[in-house]
Amino acid sequence: MLRAAIIIAIVATVFAPVNFVAFRALTRIHPRRRRVVIALLVLGNLMWAVFPIFNARTPFSRVGRAVLGPPWFAWQSFAIIDSAVVLLLAAAWLFVRRRVRFTQFARWPSRAFLWMTIIGGVVGVYQALVPLRVERVPVALRGLPPALAGKRIALIADLHVGLFTRRSRLERIFATTNALRPDVVLLAGDHVDDDPIFVPKLIDGMRPLDTSIPLLAVLGNHEIYAAPAEIIARLRATRVRLLVNEGADLGGLWIAGISDYAARTPELRPDMAAALRARPPGAFPIVLSHQPKAFDEARRRGIALTLCAHTHGGQCGFRPLRWSLAGLFLPYHMGLYDVGGAQLYVNTGTGYWLLPWRLGMTPEITLIELRRAPG
Repeated sequence: MLRAAIIIAIVATVFAPVNFVAFRALTRIHPRRRRVVIALLVLGNLMWAVFPIFNARTPFSRVGRAVLGPPWFAWQSFAIIDSAVVLLLAAAWLFVRRRVRFTQFARWPSRAFLWMTIIGGVVGVYQALVPLRVERVPVALRGLPPALAGKRIALIADLHVGLFTRRSRLERIFATTNALRPDVVLLAGDHVDDDPIFVPKLIDGMRPLDTSIPLLAVLGNHEIYAAPAEIIARLRATRVRLLVNEGADLGGLWIAGISDYAARTPELRPDMAAALRARPPGAFPIVLSHQPKAFDEARRRGIALTLCAHTHGGQCGFRPLRWSLAGLFLPYHMGLYDVGGAQLYVNTGTGYWLLPWRLGMTPEITLIELRRAPG
């Protein structure tokens, strides 16, 4: 009941107003496109009807979420941005309101915005589904044992394997990763999209990866939102070594994998101390976590490197300027950070969530090469 009340409150205070403003403005400024706007409004809001069974994990809910989710997410995002554009145009129109009607004043700016949206939408879908970026990141670490210098870590994250995920796409991701010849592959959470049924599809897509390469993973928030016990059991029955507040020794390199911060049960809450407890003397620790929240505790514990994901780079950004939509809300959202000698790398995602759209944030495989820092 509480969750339903929260959803209703959000719809009433955020989504209903922006839907009204977008619909009202579009039909007044572009009256000949009224039927198109009505169709988009209806299609973009059908998802609310299946929200009560969003995570029911039934055939109907899976199809409903996969089919209705993308247009819902796209329309709601558009309605929010379009409402902001309309308000800005209305503010500018106040200076000339005696000479021209608002609909005439806003028509060409609105057309320009709509064409930018269409072009950005097409490019974003292409960038989400076709390119695959390999981000090569040398990381210099103080205290790194000489034997670990040159070790290569491949980091994959946020695959969100779901109903429409293509097996060929997964195979390309893992074939590309295999060609990088990493010493270990780390999966930084959100492997499947809220449903254990997609674990077999994920595992099938891993076939191009050489079985001699260690494959370690941690839970993400979307595993927690699903049936975490079932997902853990399914993953542990595969070649994936799932780390839930535990570590793994890779020849002197200790990967401390913590659970996700979305967990509400004590046994699944993040516990970095537990993940580090069995570390052999002299083993060099690296923290693997889905969310960058882990970085602050890792710094306090003197861990030199933390590897995370979760942000997707907001699925919209400009890498050369290290700007992403996620950066408006999160202090650590993409790339490499160095804070007081402790370093964090945030992978911007190898897949996408719900809507196949990534503008300027092409899917990323990170290849981290460990180096010794002077001193």
